[in-house]
Amino acid sequence: MNLQDITPEFLLQNGIDPDGMLFGPNFLPYNPRLKQFSRNLRNQCQISEAKLWKQLKNKKTGYTFNRQRPVLNYIADFLCLELRLVIEIDGASHFTPEAQARDAERDRQMQAIGLTVVRVRDGEVQRNPEHVARSIMEQFPRKGE
Repeated sequence: MNLQDITPEFLLQNGIDPDGMLFGPNFLPYNPRLKQFSRNLRNQCQISEAKLWKQLKNKKTGYTFNRQRPVLNYIADFLCLELRLVIEIDGASHFTPEAQARDAERDRQMQAIGLTVVRVRDGEVQRNPEHVARSIMEQFPRKGE
């Protein structure tokens, strides 16, 4: 799926309300009202996010990742547009039935626009961020292969 294929009509067909979203040929649709909030999150990141970011930034994986990036009506912890990959770090608040239902809907919507969502536990990232990054990236081809 190309970014140009993700139109308001496409989102509606997939049960996603496109109201207020920006669309463009070089980026995923997003709600611009989330832009400032995502900036604030980047400046106030959690310990586990900082640890995983250290493993992903500056193309250490061969790919470019963005941190706290608006996608649709959500903010992805990490996004690699080239791989169509979203990485979410789940802390304790994600394990209630209500949160799991919200996360499932979020994942469904992101998958509908061609993204793969990988969820990792906060404690796992804090204990061994190198292993987490390596195990995620092993699921994808190395750059240039």
